Amino acid sequence: MSSYLSLYLFVALIIGALVPTITYAQSVFNKTTTEDKSLQSLQLSKPILQKLSDNKVYAVTLKSGQATPLYGLNFEIVFLNATSTNLNSPPPNAESNVTTDRQDTVGMTVPSVVEQVIPVKSFDIQIFNNNGNKLFDKTGEIPHGGRTLEKVDLKNYTGPVTIDINNIVLDQDWNEIVKKQLNQTSNSSETIRDYVKFETEVMKS
Repeated sequence: MSSYLSLYLFVALIIGALVPTITYAQSVFNKTTTEDKSLQSLQLSKPILQKLSDNKVYAVTLKSGQATPLYGLNFEIVFLNATSTNLNSPPPNAESNVTTDRQDTVGMTVPSVVEQVIPVKSFDIQIFNNNGNKLFDKTGEIPHGGRTLEKVDLKNYTGPVTIDINNIVLDQDWNEIVKKQLNQTSNSSETIRDYVKFETEVMKS
């Protein structure tokens, strides 16, 4: 009887010694995996993308931030005055060098010159993958003046994307100003609406 008891105590002692080691090893593995993922960043293929809108009202600019895949894709949309922007020259200060006040987003780009932003009342935005499947859809987005920060959950998707920014509604106070710039003589009550499409890529780095 004493031999069985001794054997039982011996096995219990061995198991008790091994469990902390296994738990520690698993904890280290999980921590390493989490840290590896946190070192990755999700961003657009270029830090700054700029394109003239369909009615040539805006030079719409996308400024890519850098965020971990866990927090999705972050980018700023800026509606610049097309008549004051030279689209043939590279956007100013096209590099990521700013940390925002959100811990999950870093590297938001800002130009080194004063931007002539046109106030926008609202717009719609959709993002599609290379197969035409809709990854993101938001309507009636209300920017702050002529700029807004988008945070998009792409469900871990990376690859080519099409970003449609449509139904861009100009702030009513700017209708007449913009119409004069465009040499339009239409009724002032008509609201100017515009559209732009970007083809780019979402990348991990």
